[in-house]
Amino acid sequence: MSGKNKFRIVLRLLAGIVAGIVILFALFLAVQTIAEYKPDEREYFDAKGEATAIPDTLTITSYNIGYCGLGAEMDFFYEGGTMDRPTREQTGVFKQGVLDRLQQFNSSDFILIQEIDTCSKRSWYVNQMQDLSRALETYVAFFALNYKAWVPLPVAKPMGKVRAGQATFSRYNPSEVVRYAFSEGYSWPMSLFMLKRCYLVTRYKTSGGNELVLVNIHNSAFSDAAEIRKTELAELKQLMESEFAQGNFVIVGGDWNQNPLGFDTTGLLPNYLPKVIVPPIPDDFLPDGWRFAFDPLHSTNRDVDVPYTAGKTKTTLIDFFALSPNVALLNAETTATGFAEADHQPVTVRVALHGNNP
Repeated sequence: MSGKNKFRIVLRLLAGIVAGIVILFALFLAVQTIAEYKPDEREYFDAKGEATAIPDTLTITSYNIGYCGLGAEMDFFYEGGTMDRPTREQTGVFKQGVLDRLQQFNSSDFILIQEIDTCSKRSWYVNQMQDLSRALETYVAFFALNYKAWVPLPVAKPMGKVRAGQATFSRYNPSEVVRYAFSEGYSWPMSLFMLKRCYLVTRYKTSGGNELVLVNIHNSAFSDAAEIRKTELAELKQLMESEFAQGNFVIVGGDWNQNPLGFDTTGLLPNYLPKVIVPPIPDDFLPDGWRFAFDPLHSTNRDVDVPYTAGKTKTTLIDFFALSPNVALLNAETTATGFAEADHQPVTVRVALHGNNP
């Protein structure tokens, strides 16, 4: 066989391998497209019993638990780190840390939690929602799925199956619970592997006859999502204005993935190396009379490109609340955890509902 023929055979072999890879990838995308999670614009939940009236003074905690996989020792490949998931033992330690931490908030009327895994490779397929519900057994719980995908990255060791969402835990029975889908942010095929962002709305009766509308959010992250966050904020603002116009009390809390208006890095305690997220929430987002509620002394989120070291790892403030004019802020406090069990720190506000006028 001549050298020229050998060369042709090698080229054909390489072409066949490339064609095979292309076909397999196309089949993979086809299967993922067919199986893509496509939630309805609105999904209604069973409110779990007769609605109960809430008191005029309330305590609310928000905590992104980072799927019990982003404790202080961890970094994450998607944000510049090298790790795809913690060991099984680390996951257990982080989860127990989260459960222990939540016991500090057992006097809260509501607990809003984000990034709860229910069956994900990254957290060793543990149903964290079951564990949280057992730990918070005196609360009624509502879980909204926002991540159902098979993630092929990193290629050498894929993140694989992800099932995750956010939940509202309440000491009172709501009158209505609805999962609202944010508008789709990413185009195909990226949309196959990204979260289907949503906001979970629970409604409660008040002694005065109006309703408390409590909104649990987890808005889009990552540097390529600036335009997506704009759309999400616009949709939230529409809900906020509509509900307040009806005389309701409105509280929006959770992980905004943006800095609030009024965030001043110089006010943070010196153990935080501050980072500003660009762009922050626009100045004109809040309607007249509304306010953000947060603790100016503490960051609530750390970068996960490296394991956490106080004063050396960048931190920022993205977990907070928005309050309608008829909701008075009595106190806002971030619990300093040293990011031991999660890449976020919990934030608690105490508020009073005081009629339609500030």
